[in-house]
Amino acid sequence: MIDRRRRTLLGGLAGLPLAALPGCGGEPTFREAGFSVFGQVWTLRFANTPAEQINAAVRAAEDIVEPLYRRLHPWRDSELTRLNRRLAERGEAVASPEVRALIRAARPLFEASGGRFDPSIGGLIALWGFHRDAGDTPITPPTESVLDDWLDDAPSLDKVRIEGDRVITTNPRTQFDFNALAEGFAAARVLDAIESIGVTDCLLDSGGDLYTLGHAGGRDWQLGIRDPRGDPRGKAALGGVRVAGRRALCSSGDYERRLRYQGKSFGHIIDPLTARPTRHNTGTTVLGRDPVIADGAATALMLLSPLEAERLAGQLGLDGILLVTENGKPWRDAGMRSAMSTTPARRTIDWHTP
Repeated sequence: MIDRRRRTLLGGLAGLPLAALPGCGGEPTFREAGFSVFGQVWTLRFANTPAEQINAAVRAAEDIVEPLYRRLHPWRDSELTRLNRRLAERGEAVASPEVRALIRAARPLFEASGGRFDPSIGGLIALWGFHRDAGDTPITPPTESVLDDWLDDAPSLDKVRIEGDRVITTNPRTQFDFNALAEGFAAARVLDAIESIGVTDCLLDSGGDLYTLGHAGGRDWQLGIRDPRGDPRGKAALGGVRVAGRRALCSSGDYERRLRYQGKSFGHIIDPLTARPTRHNTGTTVLGRDPVIADGAATALMLLSPLEAERLAGQLGLDGILLVTENGKPWRDAGMRSAMSTTPARRTIDWHTP
């Protein structure tokens, strides 16, 4: 069930009060407002923006995010689950423009990751027990033989094509799950919408990932990257990033959403090439200009070594990447080393599950 807490806009939000920080002399004025979808709070922080634009922007954002999340839910009844059923039955189905756009957006990530980023393996994710709501009865992890059988006839994005408004697959086990892309896809649409309203300076926090427009009142936005192994309530950060214009700072981590069985713990990010959970990294952060690519790349990097990750970043044109490897050591490429500083940040990115 969607946790939908309606906004009162500039009068404050139920569960999420609007914050107004008045300017002093040349200081900018910041205001915050937001909404909650599926228990995930989206917050928009505006710099020197009129109240009527803020109201219109928050309305536009919620009108984009909530319907999109409803339509793309990978296991509750939705447009996506119905499409997956038709693909299993017929091998083809008419798909909405959004689904077709997400498949196209996934292709460069699929290719750059050597097939490790693949939204067609929803059936494998379900097999591992991650298609369930909190409080549902835990399931037993699949056996080695079941996983080996899966690999014998595994679906893959290279077995999917788009013809007109139809999605066609040669493997009936194809089952799309766009959770690793949907947030960035929604954020890109929100940024487009609020720019069209006239908003020029905004920080969008989707509940962990951060997306920016313009400046923080004539200054760069100051964003922090929190240590994924640190206390989430604390202030431990690996460093800060200063950005301006339209940018995305996205993360992924393996420590929150896990399957625990007989003393063992399994992460939720599954490698399509092995059908098993990844063991490379515990957290990743991506700095980029395309919200969809940055969002997807944060998940793809969980499955890659530093050398592979550096190649992916180059192929996708990312501005910088950071990995926290399985032993807890951070690794940055040249772009992230250049972008990061040790100065305190005003907004900290949370490591989260896609």
